[in-house]
Amino acid sequence: MNKDIKICFMGTPTFGRIVLERLIEEYSVVLVVSQPDSFTNGNRKQITPEVKKLALVNNIPIFQPASIKDDYSEILKYEFDFLVTASYGQFIPQAVLNLPRIMTLNVHGSDLPKYRGGAPIQRAIENGDEYLGVSIMKTVLKMDAGRVYHKSLIKLEDDDNYETMTKKLALKGRDDLCQVIDMMYEGIDVPYIIQDVNEVTFAKNIKREEEILDFNLPALKLFNKIRAFNPNPLTYFIHDDVMYKVYKSRIIKDDSNCHPNTILENDKTLIIKCGVDALEILEIKPQGKSKMDIKSFMNGYKSKFKKLTNI
Repeated sequence: MNKDIKICFMGTPTFGRIVLERLIEEYSVVLVVSQPDSFTNGNRKQITPEVKKLALVNNIPIFQPASIKDDYSEILKYEFDFLVTASYGQFIPQAVLNLPRIMTLNVHGSDLPKYRGGAPIQRAIENGDEYLGVSIMKTVLKMDAGRVYHKSLIKLEDDDNYETMTKKLALKGRDDLCQVIDMMYEGIDVPYIIQDVNEVTFAKNIKREEEILDFNLPALKLFNKIRAFNPNPLTYFIHDDVMYKVYKSRIIKDDSNCHPNTILENDKTLIIKCGVDALEILEIKPQGKSKMDIKSFMNGYKSKFKKLTNI
């Protein structure tokens, strides 16, 4: 702990909040910058960024510009040693990157240079990567292109999803970040690697049309997509004009001659034939209803999913 070290933090969702928690414990966080509050359900429900919630509890000043490149005057009022970014969500202008006395650092949820961009954790899970990474890098104008000071890998387990891996990577990333900050503050040269541009891949933000489950694909691909999109934005399928959002599934080995989309089991569980193997649905949310386990779901919806019919 060194409260002499002053931090300006920029982040928005849960990943950023987890990192910020540790920074508040270890250093003096003088300002928190997050995306503006958003609204859903026809502007009836206001959504407050997770980072902002934490800042409010700790009485830290908050700045929420709609466009940081057009409005960063509030940041100029503060002096700080480090500017730390973690899942902020906007490109930061060079004038802001130049403000800290020592360095601007970013905690990025990927094994850089793999998965630069806005959805690295989700894309890595969707692709079925064995290990997911978190990198501590210098923030530069080009997206996720700075030198990497520290990198860690965490194994993706079968029961992991976007939510669990976000927490695991953020917890590891914030520990790595503090090591780098402490060394730099003491004037120690921190070793780094320059990213190989030939190994760069990008993790594009998820589009609405990607959320639907196509049972013509192998069950493994759908299994990975379901957990990559859980809890946000979630995958879904439509049956008899009703949307069913899927939270959790399991791969069932199946070599039957049934066509993809066929319902193979509809008693106490729901198993759907895929392009390769089959998928057992474990947690599901019918349109307009709450999430439920598959046993509870089949008690009320069994008649709607007749065996050997199609999704």
